[in-house]
Amino acid sequence: MITLGRGSVEDYVAHLKACDGLFPTKLSDRVDLFDYASKLQHRATSFELWEDGRLVGLLSAYMDTDIVFISHICVLPEAPPRSGHTLLEVLFKEVRRIGKRRIRLNVEATNERAVAFYVRHGFVDVGQKNEFVVMERF
Repeated sequence: MITLGRGSVEDYVAHLKACDGLFPTKLSDRVDLFDYASKLQHRATSFELWEDGRLVGLLSAYMDTDIVFISHICVLPEAPPRSGHTLLEVLFKEVRRIGKRRIRLNVEATNERAVAFYVRHGFVDVGQKNEFVVMERF
């Protein structure tokens, strides 16, 4: 079941640590996990997937500008099948509800699986930012 912003900073830190090695470049090599978890918990709108009391899927987006920005999405391997799709669909529904039209994210260019996942969900490549592909859904 998807919940909205129920998790604590500690829940987010535990989730980020569990996801750390799932990215081509470890998340902890790019950000301080506690600071990032705090920022997500306090400033982002977060859609959470819990399984047996454990946060196994998290999508966090900043929704305070014209363009919604997905800052984080990660689903652990033990999450139910299609959990990433479910998290995105819940976000899309919320974006429509609040009247926004564009969603943007950055994904590592070497993460071909993630790029393909986003393309399947209507995102298009709109440019490069360092080692990241900038993608948008209109």
